Amino acid sequence: MENQNIPVSVRNKRLIEQLERGDIKSAQDAAQDCTRLQVREDSFAFKILPPEKADDSMLDRAIDERLQIIWENEPDTSAVAKWVPLQTVPEGEYISGSRYIIPFARVITPKFQKDLDELRTYRQDLRRLFSDMSIKDALTVIDQKFIGVVNTHCVLGGVAGDPNPITNKVQWAEYSDQLNRETFADATKLLPTPRVNGDGKLVLRNYVALMNDITARDLLKLTRDEVGGDLSQDMFKNGLTTDTIMGVKCIFTIKAQLVPTNTIYFFAEPGFLGKSFYLTDWTMFMEKKAFFIEWFSHWLGGFAFGNMAGMARVDFNVKPATP
Repeated sequence: MENQNIPVSVRNKRLIEQLERGDIKSAQDAAQDCTRLQVREDSFAFKILPPEKADDSMLDRAIDERLQIIWENEPDTSAVAKWVPLQTVPEGEYISGSRYIIPFARVITPKFQKDLDELRTYRQDLRRLFSDMSIKDALTVIDQKFIGVVNTHCVLGGVAGDPNPITNKVQWAEYSDQLNRETFADATKLLPTPRVNGDGKLVLRNYVALMNDITARDLLKLTRDEVGGDLSQDMFKNGLTTDTIMGVKCIFTIKAQLVPTNTIYFFAEPGFLGKSFYLTDWTMFMEKKAFFIEWFSHWLGGFAFGNMAGMARVDFNVKPATP
């Protein structure tokens, strides 16, 4: 941030001088200064399941040398508290818990190459050029993996409205109407609704809702009577100015190729959903070969859902199938 007041031309000149001297470490650090600021869009997966720093002591020893962490779920018990007369002792029940694996993988960007002398003609900030080209698409790869796993979990029932065969809980619903106040309210009922077998388990609260920017535009159709006078006027003038709807935080993404239009995903809090870890944060590797400069970025981490019931998918504006 201390370099923000330095003219771009001066910053570029310093960076080229470092590259010419072969001072790659200094040039790499300079480019790394703004790496996190220049991503096309931040990862929505990391907003839903924030990654935590892991160390070597947390890694599990796998036979095939894969990197992974084994994490524990809270113990499950079928016993319930009950009223009893005096001089009654409780019945015993053995507690057992489950564990799940968080596999690690490395995400890498393409290796970019540029003639060092061609950089002299650039008027844009070269630090931003390096960082943006390095990781602007890499976070989309992580989001693609994340939403792919979510889709698989939510639609295991095979038909919208049917319970998931593993969780015995409805996690996929469809509405013929568009997104509106009524359908959104109904959609928020999936996570708080217990399993269909009536045991009262897996009742969760909505923590965040994920939708793309196109779907979010339907929220602007809500009338003054539906959302309140001042807010309705504010949205008409300035667009969607709130990130909380009916007590649920909302994440709006431009990645419509991953989060379909007319679809909203609901997630429980991270502590009721799963874990995400990283061993190596985004790091840029840079190398000079003759008059060429090459660079790429990489990240090492992983995530997993320990509670499959902590997510739900709702599709709106679904047209009936043509017979």
